[in-house]
Amino acid sequence: MKFLLVTYNDIDGVGQHVVSLNTNLNKMGHQSKIILLHKSKKSDDNIVLIKRSYLIRGIFFTLEFLKKKLRTLFSFGNSTLKYSSIKNHVDDSDIIIIYTLHKFISLKMLTKILDAKKIVYLRPLDMELASGGCHVNFLSNGEECLKFQTGCNNCPQLNFLNFFNISNKIFEKKKKIMQKYKPKILLENNFTKIIYDEAPITEAASNETLYLTVNPKRSNVINKNHARKIFNIDHNDIVILFGTFNLDAPQKGGRIIESILKKFVSILNSQKKYKENLSKIKLVTFGRKHGFDINIPEIKWTHLGEIFEDQKLNSLYRSADVFVSPSTGCNGPHTVREALVNDLPVIAFDQGEAQESVIDSVNGYLAPCFDKEKFSNLIFEALFLNKLNYKDKRYENLKLRFSPSTEAKVIVQKATEDLKKFN
Repeated sequence: MKFLLVTYNDIDGVGQHVVSLNTNLNKMGHQSKIILLHKSKKSDDNIVLIKRSYLIRGIFFTLEFLKKKLRTLFSFGNSTLKYSSIKNHVDDSDIIIIYTLHKFISLKMLTKILDAKKIVYLRPLDMELASGGCHVNFLSNGEECLKFQTGCNNCPQLNFLNFFNISNKIFEKKKKIMQKYKPKILLENNFTKIIYDEAPITEAASNETLYLTVNPKRSNVINKNHARKIFNIDHNDIVILFGTFNLDAPQKGGRIIESILKKFVSILNSQKKYKENLSKIKLVTFGRKHGFDINIPEIKWTHLGEIFEDQKLNSLYRSADVFVSPSTGCNGPHTVREALVNDLPVIAFDQGEAQESVIDSVNGYLAPCFDKEKFSNLIFEALFLNKLNYKDKRYENLKLRFSPSTEAKVIVQKATEDLKKFN
């Protein structure tokens, strides 16, 4: 079978996952390629950069000024290229998996692809498909916007230039497309599936759960002391690891991690038996820092920036003692899966990826949403009380689910069945 994977780039969390799936599909003997708008130098020949018109890019760039913050991802339903530039790739494929529309696939182009008599799967890893344009329905103050449940009128991510209520118009266009074509949408976990099942735009679609996986190059067994030498971490340090693509994203937890750790410091200070360990606590963070900052005098903090090398990320997970993911509304993050396959205990709120991946008291702990006090206590418990049970069979089954070959096999199986029905 010929697969065509459509994504924005090959370096962010989504792009890295698409590259891994593409590799596994080709290993299985299928012909798979990726088309994208931004290609890194390390990409192989099965990853095709689609050239865009500078004129179209310039015209649609004016829409960016409708946003309150230029860095905010918002899809206006347009494309910065012509359909003719991807038509040959569409025509040459049997199965098309679309991960994003942003600046790539306009709503008009999407209908052409859905009309192309191909098997089409939509694979959103954020809120783009279910909303009137936003990719993340959280505001800068951390509050969740629920307008996608009613019509996305007067989107709070757009400014006073939004005269024509563009977000609602996009909402209605998407809704009509979903109602007409009822496409198959493959969601990353049941947490996300529930959101899409209940969203007015996507409730008419065929929504299914297809779990995401972990790059095997990031899950090798590495000696902890050896891993620590790579990052100049002392063997006596007690390392709390926190990382995601954008640390300052309001839904990723960077906004509240400082208050959680301050509570953790108070807990440690109140425990005579463990108080002396406070000087050994070290926070290590990775990802895009932007406006993210931590100021806790009692805790040493090292920020490593963005890490793309698989072996280095693998070593980082193996060097830590606990991974914290105080995400308050992310469907992922993928760092939770990566930490877990490296046998690193994860502390997270009971939502998103963690809801199904963290097995309480087995490979980590889940705190009620969004109980920061409980979260702090669970960090203490994971570091000092050692009650986790990694021998639980559920953990082994979970690690099998994280295997990239598992996702590729499921997609091939789905595609084979759908092609039979289609023909």
